[in-house]
Parts: sequence; C-alpha cells; structure tokens
Amino acid sequence: MLKKQKIVLFLGNADSEGVTAKLKAVGTLYKRKMLESRPENWEKIISIFQEFDVTSVVVKLTNTTFHVLCQEPYIEIRKELLDLISSKPNLFLAHESLLTGKQTNAHSDYVAYINDFDPELTEDYEYRLSDYNDVFVPPPAEITQKVIEFLSAYGIIIVPYNKNVELVVVASSFVEKNESNLIFRIYVPSERMWANEAEKLLQLFREYLQKVSGLNVRHDQYRTNQGVVYEFFGGDSLESSSLPQKFNEFSTFMEMCVSNPQDAQSLLASSHLNKSEVFNLVERYSKEARRLHVDIKQERERKLLAIRHGLEGELAEYARTEQDWNIISKIVESSIPAASSVLSALTIDRRPLQEASNNLTININPQIIETINGVVAQQILGNQHLGTDAKQLLEIIDQYAGGNKAALASAVHELGDESARSEDRIIAKQKLKGFLLSVAGKVGDVAIGVLQSYIEKKIGL
Repeated sequence: MLKKQKIVLFLGNADSEGVTAKLKAVGTLYKRKMLESRPENWEKIISIFQEFDVTSVVVKLTNTTFHVLCQEPYIEIRKELLDLISSKPNLFLAHESLLTGKQTNAHSDYVAYINDFDPELTEDYEYRLSDYNDVFVPPPAEITQKVIEFLSAYGIIIVPYNKNVELVVVASSFVEKNESNLIFRIYVPSERMWANEAEKLLQLFREYLQKVSGLNVRHDQYRTNQGVVYEFFGGDSLESSSLPQKFNEFSTFMEMCVSNPQDAQSLLASSHLNKSEVFNLVERYSKEARRLHVDIKQERERKLLAIRHGLEGELAEYARTEQDWNIISKIVESSIPAASSVLSALTIDRRPLQEASNNLTININPQIIETINGVVAQQILGNQHLGTDAKQLLEIIDQYAGGNKAALASAVHELGDESARSEDRIIAKQKLKGFLLSVAGKVGDVAIGVLQSYIEKKIGL
C-alpha cells in the first residue's frame, strides 16, 4: 500500500507568507480551502483527508463561517468534518471582534482580506464574495455561543487575534512546532518547590516512551530568568493525541514500582521487552520512584521548616503564646501542597496556591494571615509571584479546561515571565483569551472582563 503524501491543510486565509515560509523552505505540501462554500465543496475538503496524510489543520473563522456552521444543510457534514479535524493537531483562529461582539475598525486586516482573494478557489467563495462589507461585523451572540459550544465538545478552543501579526505569530509557531512533531510542552517555574523533581520525572517519562513503548522521542528545553520550558518531540509513529494515555500508563507504572514491583513487571508483560529487560527496567524505575518519593517528601519538609523559621522573625510581635504558634503551624501546614505522589512534582503548577484564611474558630490577626501567605508563596512558588487575577485564572482553568489544563496552566506562568520569548508570551496570551471566551457563559462577563484586562496588561503587547 502506497504511503500517503503529507499535507498541511488551511481552511480560510491563514496561509500567509509568514505562516507558510518554513513549509515552502522544506518542501512540505500545503493546501487552502474555504469553508464559505456549498456543502458539495465541504465534501471535497473531506476527500483531502482520504487522499492525503493531513498532519495539521489551521482554520480561520469569519463572520460568514459562523453562520454557515449553524445552517441546517451543513449539520451532518459539519459533524463529519469536525470529527476529522479534531483527530489531527488543529488550530482555530477568529478575529476577536467576532467572539466578543464588539465591532472594530481593523482597516489593515480588511485590506488584507480583500487582497487575499484567490481566483483558483472561485468555487469555494459562494458566500464570501458578497460579504466584504461585513468582514468584522460580529455574528449574533446566539450564533457565536452555539459555535463555541459545539467546538468545545470536540475539545477545540477558538484562539482570538486582534492584529494580523498575532495571527501570523500563533499560526506560524503552531505549524512549525507541529512539523517538528511537538507532542508535549510544559513550563516549570525554576525556583518553585519540586522543580528539580519535575525535571527528573520528565526525563524518566522520555526514557519510558523510548524503552517501553519503543517510540522515538527527543527532549529539549530552554531556560528563562524565572523558569524552564520542556518540549518533547516525537517520531512519525507518535501523535500528541496519544500522549495523555501514555502518561497515564507511565504514572500507573511509577506508582506500582513503589507499591508493588511484581505488578509493575506484569504491566510490561505485553511490551516488546524480554523478561530480563523487564526485570532490570522495573528494578531501576523502582529505585528512581522511591528516590523521587523521598525527595518530594523531604523538599516539602524543608520548605515547611523554612517557612516556620521565616515566620518566627516576621510574627514575633504578634504571636506570643504557644497556642498562637500552634494555630499558625496548622495554617501553614494546610497551605502547602501535599506530597501525595511523584506526580505532585508536575501538578503543583496547575492549581493556585491555597491561601491561608481566617476561618478557624479562633480569630487571627489579618496581618498575620497576610504575612503567612506572603512567606508561603515565596517559599513554594520561588521568584514568580502570582497575583489575585492569575490565581483566579488558574482556578477557572482547573475547573473548566479539561484535557487542556496542563497547557493553559503553563500559559499562565509563561505569560507572567517577562524574560520568556516574546513569541511564546504572545501565544500564551492568545490561548488564555480564547479559553476565557469559551467559558464566559459559565464564569460570567464581569469576571471574564477583569481577567481579559489582566492578560492584556501583563504582556503589554
């Protein structure tokens, strides 16, 4: 059977020179089709998935696209097309005005939109030719919400942009990373608790993918002043969609290596490894997992001791009795993340730090509570201090982001790191804005507005 030719599919005019330059340089095939077209043309789009090996899909939504997606003649074929798109790495983009309902005078985008007409795609433009005057007129709110909701059912978040440069940065990075087969990316604040253990855990995960799953995986990283970005790149046989399952298998394996090595060996019985290789691998990982458990536990204890010592100096004039210090110790203990498993080293960044509060039966001076929160945050989070808005954003991500929790939590931390690459911060910004717009109906417009303003001010771009 002949191997299908790889292709990058653009649906809408997101295939500008800035986005496709790298594809042209390496000779990667790409094709543009338009969603503003008859259902018959959507059938031709679907046939591309059958004829080629589609490696990624970039979709640029317009006013017309929102309407078309909700029209009766497209309901059945919409499901078929979205099933195909969601099975591939995908990026959905839309001008922010289309999502917020606030019309803007984006003249440069308007001119680019008109000049981008491709005569070879005439059959794709059934609707678009009559819609130049409505390029940035938002669709009705009910249409927008309907599209956001059914895309969310496929795990798709629409990423907004205001300027063409934002579209180019986000789309070109997505295409380039995907062509390099990026399967996993995470930002870890460098001085926070368990940062070293997180790095060790990621190294073990890479080795697990190579030795147990037999996959070709490359592990890169780069450091900023405040954190480390870890990126995993896989071979053609590994897709990013399979990574959550692989990580769950790895997590189970690591816990078994500590609690029951015999079960860990049984777990690998169906792998390509022989009995001797399985035994040696389980023995090594058992040692590493136990070491990680000890390191995580001891690091928490060291932080706890450092916090208590710091508070003794800070609160000497407020806490004068043994009872006062007992209460303070309980508050501190409840504020530090628990060392529940080796995975704690990675999941600590996904939730906001639990702040101390005056909810005990004995009243505590508010200044004591404030001091405790400050000292705990400094010890646990290191040199990256998250404000109230960032913490609220992490809470919303933890509650509503589903399978995107890790990526969006990383985006919050990366957005707050002024020494991170400007390109990466722009991408983090746009992803977070898209996520907030997708959950606006669940969280409320006021909270979303505050957090959107925070994101804009944080990056200053």
